[in-house]
Parts: sequence; C-alpha cells; structure tokens
Amino acid sequence: MATTMHIEVVSAEGHVVSADVTELYARSVEGEFGILPGHQPGVFALDIAPVTLKYEDGTTQRVAVHRGTLFVDQEHRIILLADIAELESEIDVARAQQRKQRIEQRIAEGADDPVLKASLIKQDVRMQVADEPVEA
Repeated sequence: MATTMHIEVVSAEGHVVSADVTELYARSVEGEFGILPGHQPGVFALDIAPVTLKYEDGTTQRVAVHRGTLFVDQEHRIILLADIAELESEIDVARAQQRKQRIEQRIAEGADDPVLKASLIKQDVRMQVADEPVEA
C-alpha cells in the first residue's frame, strides 16, 4: 500500500500546490474529515476553512480554502479545485485584519448581507491559517 498520495490544489487564479502528502485534513459542508493513503474514491464539497497537508518528513503546510471541491480518484490522487486557495506563506495578515475591521463596521452599521458575512469568515480563515502553528 502506498504511503503517500499526490495532491493538486488549483484555484481560479492558478496552480497552488502539487505535492505528495501522507495526510490531508479539511472541512466539508458536512463537517471535518481526513484522507490517508488508500482512501476510497470520493467527492467533497469544501467549506470556507483551512486545509492541512502533512508531508513524509513530518512538516505541514496549510492552505486557506474558500469553498471548492475535493476529488479522490481510484488511483488515490487528490484534486482540490477551489474558488480561492492561499498558502499560509502568501497571506497578508495585516490586510486581512483591515478587511475584517471594515466588514465588522459595516455589519455593526446594520448591513445584513450574506456576502459580507462570508467575507468575514474568509478573513478569519486567512488569519487562522497564517497565524496558528500546526501540531504535527
């Protein structure tokens, strides 16, 4: 049985990750899940949440995913297609904090817009992915 799985992460803006991983953890619209080598084929609708990739050497990499679809094929390859996917190293935390403050102000002023609420969640995920250390 294989000890790694190949993953391709692609967003609307371009290719984000191409790597062999030993574990993947994400959140679908139905809840948290993990994928290990040998996982059965499946399709998952992803929520706005971090995706954690674990490599053979024990290191981890996090990706802020803002909705998308994750496919596991019969050869146990993983394809993650996301509206937005940002590596932890590419996230501008100060910019996310500024956006979050502006959105919170608009909501406090009475703006009841589902798009604003989703954007607020996106900023939280960006800050969470960029700031929080991952336990290996």
